[in-house]
Amino acid sequence: MLLLYRGEEFDPNFYYHSGVDIDHSFLLLDGRKKALLTSSMNYALARSSFRGRVVAFRDPLKSISKIAGRKALSVDKSSLSARMAERLRKLGRLKDASAELIARRAVKRPDEVSLVRKAARKTREIFHSLDFGKARTELDLKKQLLLATLEEGLEPAFEPIVATGSSTAFPHYRAGKRRLGSLVLVDYGVRCGHYCSDLSRCFILDGDRKRKAEYEKLEGVCHGIIDRLPELEKGKDVAKLSEKLLEKAGFPKLIHAIGHGVGLEIHESPHLGLKSEDKLAKTVLAIEPAFYYPGRYGMRYEETVWFDGKKARIL
Repeated sequence: MLLLYRGEEFDPNFYYHSGVDIDHSFLLLDGRKKALLTSSMNYALARSSFRGRVVAFRDPLKSISKIAGRKALSVDKSSLSARMAERLRKLGRLKDASAELIARRAVKRPDEVSLVRKAARKTREIFHSLDFGKARTELDLKKQLLLATLEEGLEPAFEPIVATGSSTAFPHYRAGKRRLGSLVLVDYGVRCGHYCSDLSRCFILDGDRKRKAEYEKLEGVCHGIIDRLPELEKGKDVAKLSEKLLEKAGFPKLIHAIGHGVGLEIHESPHLGLKSEDKLAKTVLAIEPAFYYPGRYGMRYEETVWFDGKKARIL
């Protein structure tokens, strides 16, 4: 029997298996049987949105024990606080199911792919709406991204990365009051139905031909990886291919992974490191080749991609 807990923050495994996002609730799964245990405050909401048995608890441990009986419990230890884990140990020996839960979410259903596709499309629309004439600083552009997201009734998938000048050489730079220069890097994504997108673009505002050529070459590396995904099987294969293509294009060695899985979390399985054995088929990936020259500038081009095992498609 699987026991999942949703505390103060959104929990991807709880949502994936329950289909609802109700705070301070427990989900018990026993084969096809589902039971949601929640507080009296959230009981009416749970009854209206959850498909399965709903129980209002006063003492959650007693309610869990009553339903589970003497059955062994599997939990997601990676998401439990130390305090909650200690409380749940009173129910008996707990088995950690976190690895299995992560692996299961890596393989995407058609409805999940559809939501990521919508998130990616909305992110591109937001990029196209950026008005550099009205943005003086990195923070001004960040504000435009967030306002456009709210106007679409969406949420950010992560805090926007907006960098200009030498700040573009920092992969996870935080936007500041720096005035926008000729080169601007934006890394952003939104959530649709809790599913994320992740895209990066560089904007060359002065039309510099050398930098445009570099950026086009970087875009070519990204598309080269995507085109050859059907030849690859594991995360490490993507990493090895990216190293070859970046070197061939004359770019320095990448200082971060070539990408990552995307879904209910912005970074999830499969991992795309040189030692990764994660399978690629039926996953959604962010592919993000880049180069960085410390103290000077950097560029990154990123797409969110669906790979069905036979063909890769940019979402």
